[in-house]
Amino acid sequence: MARSGFVEVADRVLVARYPQWDVNVGLVLGRDGAVVVDTRAADTQGREVLADLERLGRGIVVTHVVNTHVHFDHTFGNAAFESATVHAHDNVGRTFERDAVRIKAEFRADPGDAPEYGYTAQDAADVLATTVRGPDATFGGSATIDLGDRVVTLAYGGRGHTDGDIAVVVPDTGAVFLGDLVEESAHPSFGGDCWPLEWADTLAAHLERVGPGTVVVPGHGRPVDSAFVEAQRRDIAAVAEVVRERFQAGMPVEQAVREPDDRLPYPVSWLADAVRRGYTQQRR
Repeated sequence: MARSGFVEVADRVLVARYPQWDVNVGLVLGRDGAVVVDTRAADTQGREVLADLERLGRGIVVTHVVNTHVHFDHTFGNAAFESATVHAHDNVGRTFERDAVRIKAEFRADPGDAPEYGYTAQDAADVLATTVRGPDATFGGSATIDLGDRVVTLAYGGRGHTDGDIAVVVPDTGAVFLGDLVEESAHPSFGGDCWPLEWADTLAAHLERVGPGTVVVPGHGRPVDSAFVEAQRRDIAAVAEVVRERFQAGMPVEQAVREPDDRLPYPVSWLADAVRRGYTQQRR
């Protein structure tokens, strides 16, 4: 896919979709500055975002950056926004450096092209060359950013895709950025740091902020509505139900990661980390 440039999805709320990892970047404009939501996967890619903002011709000054969660494809562009304050959840601040070391090690081990994720060997090299920048300001439950004529609310609803996912809400428009708690262009990403048994409840908490006319921006893919989010919440809850049942029935984990079930909304091959993580969490 080609990069889309920034498109307005609500009053002075814009989204740009970029081909590398098919990631979304949000923009909220106010009288006293602007908020960028997520910054892509390298400092070079962050600078591309800044160039796209300049093309809008509005004299935009980015005063704040918000990272929806810790993953590199949403955070490694932070360094490009030198004069902005970077915000994230407390858990992102706690794990950011460790996660950056992990992802760079993975790219060193296998820096090749991955067309299914839209990135090239050069993109991987850019990730490795980035001097990462973590959050400057973190919060636990909620925080606000004052843009003069409007506020942006940052809200934590619990663990899900990671332990630090947040919603970024623009209350005067109802627009909500949910990061990778919701995905439109692929199945939800159950990775090695997911919390599959809590994810559906976290989405339920955020759905309380989402009305029928709300524009919801996922971490990857096109903006969606509340019905899409609710449907994905139900699917994630179905995964959790199956994982719980298999654990409680004493099914060995290596069998559980292979066993099909008509209730599973996603291919069982996609859910190995969800099963393993769910088993680990139930043992605690």
